[in-house]
Amino acid sequence: MQIPVDVKAWIRGVFRACNDRTSDALMNMPNTHEGALDLAFISEAARFSAPVRFPSDWIVRIDTHFLGGRRHFRNWEIADIGVLIVFRRGGKLLKSKIALLQSKRLYPAEHDYEEDEQEDYEIGFARLFRGDARFESITEPRVFAFVDGSRYQALKVGDGQYQAVREYESTHAIPVYYLLYHPGRMPYETRIPRVGSPNGEGATEIGARVLPAESIRQALSAQSNGYSPHYSDLKDLCPEPSGPSRSPPGWRIEEFIADLALDCKVGHVARKESDRGLSMVFNRRSGPISAAIAITFDAPPGAGGD
Repeated sequence: MQIPVDVKAWIRGVFRACNDRTSDALMNMPNTHEGALDLAFISEAARFSAPVRFPSDWIVRIDTHFLGGRRHFRNWEIADIGVLIVFRRGGKLLKSKIALLQSKRLYPAEHDYEEDEQEDYEIGFARLFRGDARFESITEPRVFAFVDGSRYQALKVGDGQYQAVREYESTHAIPVYYLLYHPGRMPYETRIPRVGSPNGEGATEIGARVLPAESIRQALSAQSNGYSPHYSDLKDLCPEPSGPSRSPPGWRIEEFIADLALDCKVGHVARKESDRGLSMVFNRRSGPISAAIAITFDAPPGAGGD
């Protein structure tokens, strides 16, 4: 189905806003957790939830659902964000497709691995009460730099999640993509505590990028188990099909959705609601995702293509 230019441009703008939101969050606070970046991404997409009717009489609706950081599939999410794209004509379903995004953030060179663990959920809000021992670490100036040597520390060759993603793709023939969070530009450096209020960080040049899991596995095939890739390991990866920007690493999230997923060049296509791949991911509370975005396109009767 040929999607009108203005509809595509609007979708691109929605996900560009998600890109800007997460990139600015990482630039303002370099140790922002992956879960918080996922939530920022979903929250930004939710701002566009009101259905929009375009001059072409196409209607687009965006729905979001956030389940949180529960681990599902053999103790791991296969993807943090599942994107469901639904095409209808005059209210009748034509086809659906999914894109599974496993998010990982780039860590500043000076910062050790730190993400929410099981004990953080058990402690609950008490973890927000910081004692006097933490005061010095908050007030002492620190410089954080994102450079070629910075690592995606939560992405480890051969660990449980790495193997689970590989097995999931092999068993179900559904591709998984890594959503890699970066600052808006590389290299980037900032000092914390900041002086004054944070301001906008300018145009997003790098930001949220998407790479196929298979491309990452190939790039890291010579590395030993436990290895976490540097930015330099992935920064030149440019998988097929090439996106409009042709600026690696991978695809910008907005072009991945608007220019590749909508044109069925990436992801998993399903032509009926009973599709097993769709059902396994989206119809179970214990499905292998922690958040979902649904984009529904309703074309007017008589719109060409399928």
